[in-house]
Amino acid sequence: MSALRKVSVVETRESWTPIVIEGSRNKAAETAAAPEAIGAGGLIKNMALFLSAPFIGLLYAILLPFVGLGMLAWFAGKALYETGKVHKALRLGKRVLLIAAAPVVGLVYLIVLPFAGLGMLAWFGAAAIAAPARVK
Repeated sequence: MSALRKVSVVETRESWTPIVIEGSRNKAAETAAAPEAIGAGGLIKNMALFLSAPFIGLLYAILLPFVGLGMLAWFAGKALYETGKVHKALRLGKRVLLIAAAPVVGLVYLIVLPFAGLGMLAWFGAAAIAAPARVK
């Protein structure tokens, strides 16, 4: 077998004989020799692709910075996770959020607690009026 006759064959469960190889080579040559004629559907499809190509390119150009920032954030997060600094960063973030939320929580308590106290007084007062008097 000369170097020109060697054929690279992918291993499968089928046995590859020279007849099978020649048959597949002939079939490939027939399909390559007879290209399909472009019909009306193919022509319209090609025209639509040709006319939409600049808009697709513009979309890629617009979205490219956002994809780059997303990839940068992904790789930074992955590096932080692998170095073990994620837990430290999360604890720091929790402290910062608690410090930022403290004035808001204090303001909510300042507004809500007097009404809660009045409601509690009314509840106990109604319970005292509704209960029968106990004699000592």
